[in-house]
Amino acid sequence: MPQPHTHLYEVSVEASGLSGAQTDFVLPTWTPGSYMVREYARHVQEFSADADGQPLAWHKADKQTWRVEGNRAERITVRYKVYAYELTVRTSHLDASHGYFNGTTVFMYVPGRTNEPLALRVEVPEGWRVTTGLERQKDEGRRMKKAELAEDATALESDSSSFILHPSSFVASDYDELVDCPVECGTHRLLTFDVDGIEHRIAIWGSGNEDEERLVADTKRIVEVQRDMFGGLPYRHYTFILHLADGRGGLEHRNSVTNLLNRWDFKPARAYEGFIGLQSHEFFHVWNVKRIRAEPLGPFDYTRENYTRQLWAMEGVTSYYTNLLLVRSSLMTPARYLETVADSIVSLQLTPGRAMQSLEESSFDAWIKFYRPDENSNNTGISYYQKGALVALLLDMEIRARTGGERSLDDVLRLLYETYPISGHGIPEQGGYREAVERVASDDFGPFFARYIASTAELDYEAALTH
Repeated sequence: MPQPHTHLYEVSVEASGLSGAQTDFVLPTWTPGSYMVREYARHVQEFSADADGQPLAWHKADKQTWRVEGNRAERITVRYKVYAYELTVRTSHLDASHGYFNGTTVFMYVPGRTNEPLALRVEVPEGWRVTTGLERQKDEGRRMKKAELAEDATALESDSSSFILHPSSFVASDYDELVDCPVECGTHRLLTFDVDGIEHRIAIWGSGNEDEERLVADTKRIVEVQRDMFGGLPYRHYTFILHLADGRGGLEHRNSVTNLLNRWDFKPARAYEGFIGLQSHEFFHVWNVKRIRAEPLGPFDYTRENYTRQLWAMEGVTSYYTNLLLVRSSLMTPARYLETVADSIVSLQLTPGRAMQSLEESSFDAWIKFYRPDENSNNTGISYYQKGALVALLLDMEIRARTGGERSLDDVLRLLYETYPISGHGIPEQGGYREAVERVASDDFGPFFARYIASTAELDYEAALTH
């Protein structure tokens, strides 16, 4: 990023171990966790390719694929620029004050090679630091075999057996890991705290009315309570990236998160509630979504929609626990929690679309409806966040009632966490989630799922809450 004021990242990608006449380089069209095709290739410019300094011919094979005539060269380097001036949690932004990028918006990959280890070198202006969830290389210049790489790791320079690590470089075990770790560059503040001897970093770009001491203390409490629920922390370090500007949003990753907040939303108390709620929600995704995941959500196909009918379980269940865990953290009173539940019920009941779209349908159509609302959306659809959270409440109450208070939705999530490890397949689309609930409750939940997940039947709050 030699000229940040131009909003242009200068990227070079080197692929080795090649032998074919042609090699494709592909840029993703979407970012996992944000279910909408966004056509990142539209921001690419000045593409070129060479082998040992000799220019190579290329052409576009489709909207996001650059096909290089490699002439059976063993190593090809492609170079291009990416325009980055969209400050959201799912895109990339570069100006004179900082650089932030999601890997899906800047890093091309070679099809069939996404499971190989990678190395990433980030060059920044003098005085800037680089903060990311990626593993920083520790032994400069040493060749590393794939088996030596850490579980969480990334790169731009790769071959099928080994690669050279450079100063100021990071490593990743595969492409999924590379693009799952957003990178913040600049003069941002860096706050830290430890939980169980594990470092947690908070990188803050921008400033407003935040209280750093309170921000750290409350975030630490959120981490501790969620750790207690699952019995430990599943990462070696964790990075919170906070952008204090205008807007709001959050995007989860395996060992990091990016949260965008209005810079003045730390006071008064009700505004601060929005901040800690976002921290709680996105951190819960460390387990629910990034490890407890629907089967279609990883490994990813970055070229097209990845459909699932379980977003209600990924985002709705997370939304249910967002404030519940704040209560357990003593960061929200039980009375205030009940107010938020009541507000959510009223909001859903004022949504005509609840009679038109089920939770399964809302999940499946997120790509074309939830992320693309219009003036008629309220009449024809629902939010799988909102209704999913309310159904999770009803499900939790039902499990507790049928087990005499011995088991809860907490136990379902712990079972799913144990049953579907991150290295394996996710929760099956057909009956996988229901099966876990039935194992915990030792009872049939078929009618519950048929009514509340698959249909548009009204939610029976009175029956659930009388438990």
